[in-house]
Amino acid sequence: MDVRPEQDVATDFDLREPVQCDRHRIAQLLSNLLGNAFAYGAPTAPIHVRARAEGGQFELSVSNSGATIEASELERLFQPFFRGKVRGSREGLGLGLYICSEIAKAHGGTIDVSSENGTTCFTLRMPTAA
Repeated sequence: MDVRPEQDVATDFDLREPVQCDRHRIAQLLSNLLGNAFAYGAPTAPIHVRARAEGGQFELSVSNSGATIEASELERLFQPFFRGKVRGSREGLGLGLYICSEIAKAHGGTIDVSSENGTTCFTLRMPTAA
């Protein structure tokens, strides 16, 4: 993973109610999304992490600036062993986003992605109660 200690990660958390979850798996999901943001995002732009818990719903998003993901790749990002256009010496099996989608499903939630105008955002949505 190409982590840049000088790159900012901006956080915005507003957790108005507890979230019942497997905290280790949600941490793994966040770690996978942050790893991708560092690897594929613009190195000089901050990564944004946002979390909300309210009204029985938890939402966690990670967004970064950088190259827009092509529509044909967006459809397949959460499939196992799929890797989009790999730049440089990026290594990996193409399982990180698949694992994220399985973690979301195991929590009764979903994960989706949007990528337009140079910004990519992955968003987990799940109930706050198991």
